Amino acid sequence: MTARWLTDDWFALAGDEAGGLSGPPTLEGTVVVEVTGGVAGDVAGHATFAGGRLVGSGAGPVEGPDLTLTLTDADARALVTGALDPSVAFMQGRMKVAGAMAPLLDLLALAGTDAARDRLGRLSARTEF
Repeated sequence: MTARWLTDDWFALAGDEAGGLSGPPTLEGTVVVEVTGGVAGDVAGHATFAGGRLVGSGAGPVEGPDLTLTLTDADARALVTGALDPSVAFMQGRMKVAGAMAPLLDLLALAGTDAARDRLGRLSARTEF
């Protein structure tokens, strides 16, 4: 199955691909990712973690997230395709951060694993950009 970039189906596919990944056990809370400036306008998705594992995700924002990440559509696409490393996006100010820093550091640690890079590659291959 493939899904069009940033649709409800794409967010469901992204959650499926991320299922089973394990990050630092301190990775807790809800993260909202806002993608701005895309063809369909600004879009958001969310993910909730407990004990380092993804326990819920979907399209749309949620009330009171622990962390909000904001990226342009171009940078979000680059992250998904592997052309931009999340740590680099953060360090260069291309990924704006609001909220708690602890979940961000744990997410960056998770994103740096081979397993996460593999899942992102699979997601990218199944995405219609």
